Amino acid sequence: MASCDTPPRREPFPQLTYQHLAPINLDVAQVVIQDAYQPPMTDPHVDQDFPTPPATAARQWAKDRLKAVGKDGVAKFTILDGSAVDVQLPRTTGISGVFTQDQSDRYDVKLTVRLEVENRMGNHNGAITASAQRSESVAEDMTLNEREKLWFEMTDEVMKSLNAELEKQIGAHLKEFVR
Repeated sequence: MASCDTPPRREPFPQLTYQHLAPINLDVAQVVIQDAYQPPMTDPHVDQDFPTPPATAARQWAKDRLKAVGKDGVAKFTILDGSAVDVQLPRTTGISGVFTQDQSDRYDVKLTVRLEVENRMGNHNGAITASAQRSESVAEDMTLNEREKLWFEMTDEVMKSLNAELEKQIGAHLKEFVR
C-alpha cells in the first residue's frame, strides 16, 4: 500500500518595504527604475527561489524612497546586480561522513545599484554606485522552511546595508539634488 507524503507547510513572509523610512526628495520631475540585471534562472543562481529576490527588494526600495519633487530632470535608478548564488561546499566522505554534520552550501547575495541624476538642460548631473553583499553557510540537514527564512533574512540584511550606503553616498555626492 502506497502512502502519501504531505508537503511541508510553507511559511509566509512579509513584504519588504521601505515606506517607514523618510523619502529622499529629489529635484527632478521623474524617477525611472531600470533592471539591467536579468537573473540567469539556472544553477548555481537561486535568486529566483528567494521569498523576496534581492533585485525585487532593491526595486521596492527605489519606489518607496526616491521621490520626484522638481519641475525638470530625471533620476535613473538601475539595478546592476541582484544575484544570489548557491556554492556547494565539500562534505566529509566515507564512514566519517555518516556521523558528521557538514555545512553543505554557502549562499552569496550581492546587490549593486546605480543612481544617476540630471536635469533636462544637462548642465547639472551626478551619479553614484552602491553595493552590498552577504554570505551565509548552511548545514546539510536544513529544512526548506529554514532555508527560505535564511534567504529572507539575508535579503533584509543586504538591503539594510545597501540603504545605509545609498544614504551616505547620496548625502555626499548628490546633495545638490536633494530637497
